[in-house]
Amino acid sequence: HFLKQRGAKVLQRIQNASMGERVVGMARSVDADSGRVALTTAAAEVERGDLGWFQAGLVLFTFAAPSAVVGVAYSVGMAGLLGGPLLCITITTASIGGSFMLLQLKLAFPDSHTLGDLGFEIMGRPGKIWGNIIQLGNFVLFLPVALLLCATALKGVVAIPAFQGCDDYYTLLVALFCLLTTQLRTLQNTQVLSSISLVCVFGIAALQIVAALRYRTEDSTPARLFGNPDKHWILRSTEALLGATTAAWAYVPAFLTVELTTCMRYPKHLVRSLAFSGVLNVVIFVGVGVTVVASWGYDVSDPVMLTKVAAWSGGNWLGKSLSLLLLIGNFVSYSLDSVPLARYCQKAWLPDFGDTWSARDIALYLLCTLPTFFFGLILALAVPNLFVLLAFTTALTVPWVTQIYPAVLYWKRFCTPSSVSERCELGDPRPGLFGRLGIAAVFGVGCASFVVCLAAAVGKAALTQLRGPSQIGCAGWIIWRG
Repeated sequence: HFLKQRGAKVLQRIQNASMGERVVGMARSVDADSGRVALTTAAAEVERGDLGWFQAGLVLFTFAAPSAVVGVAYSVGMAGLLGGPLLCITITTASIGGSFMLLQLKLAFPDSHTLGDLGFEIMGRPGKIWGNIIQLGNFVLFLPVALLLCATALKGVVAIPAFQGCDDYYTLLVALFCLLTTQLRTLQNTQVLSSISLVCVFGIAALQIVAALRYRTEDSTPARLFGNPDKHWILRSTEALLGATTAAWAYVPAFLTVELTTCMRYPKHLVRSLAFSGVLNVVIFVGVGVTVVASWGYDVSDPVMLTKVAAWSGGNWLGKSLSLLLLIGNFVSYSLDSVPLARYCQKAWLPDFGDTWSARDIALYLLCTLPTFFFGLILALAVPNLFVLLAFTTALTVPWVTQIYPAVLYWKRFCTPSSVSERCELGDPRPGLFGRLGIAAVFGVGCASFVVCLAAAVGKAALTQLRGPSQIGCAGWIIWRG
């Protein structure tokens, strides 16, 4: 949209006055000659979200925490007792910075409800395509991983003899319950689930600490302050990179920043949500990771239940309890991942959707969620190694959404086309020195994170010691085995 200077200023004042509100049915027209903005409101309907900053912080934290909390010890063990926490603090700070930039852009463009919408406002259609690919692509490719994590947790809670230990059967069993969680429609409706997930995350963290203090591993090797003591340099380096990858995807607030801001009573208070969730992430990461690694040595598995200690074997109550909490927490993660994805599909395919809880609208919304649900289920059953897929998904989406994309959009927000050439010049208001340094720092961390995560993904796919078993099918009907 190209606006004359006067019209742009008037429109900006109108947008600033409606922060936290969504005006429906308003048509804007601009007189290209005089720059006047005419507003005609046929049927203005104002909707205000009622999500508080505390609840929003819980959503941001529990989006990835249930999956990440069982991998933080591996991250600390491979990156080092000091290197792991430093990585966590650095990446968490950069992720908060990226989300803060998205928040400022959302406040400037309150009619934008997705990451792609913000990209369109600032960079046009290429920005929208870029934003949708990296955000929705992550949502879609994480669905099969969430299904597998739920299935593995269910298997740890109860062993069903008829399944004969086949993960695919457990995946099919949990898939129906995961599908039901996609029907919540908005993140505002996930407040109760997020609170339950927070309890589960703290429970999982506590159980790991208890297990680390009560049980010991045989022939454990003490961890280093930086890196790990593995003998082969390629394996040692790749494991350190994989530890950094865990820190990268453990806290990803930018994936939900724009959508959550739309649901909040006071959108500016999302700053508190970011600070709250960021502190929680660092506390869990450092507290659990350092405690477990200091007790069991550097060679801790990801997830931690695969570590060979008595706490996780023989039907021990610690293992059963941890699997139960992990099952509940990953159900919530699946829900938080699928709700924005399902809403995007509904807006694309059913733009005139009534959004009521009538039987007709429930059925229509269910139909909108089925394509992505079945796609995730097929990947869960047909991909030989989902954790290799997760590694590449992390590299190709997480640093881009959490740091690189927000920094680019924020910089472009202060750029205007030069009247002399096609270059961009800093517009008015100019970001201050610290603002520009902050943008550069977030962008730099994102680029470094992308390189690290991509190298780790390649190493995980190439090294058999790290790749683990790869197969399609179960015992008795193996389709392919690597």
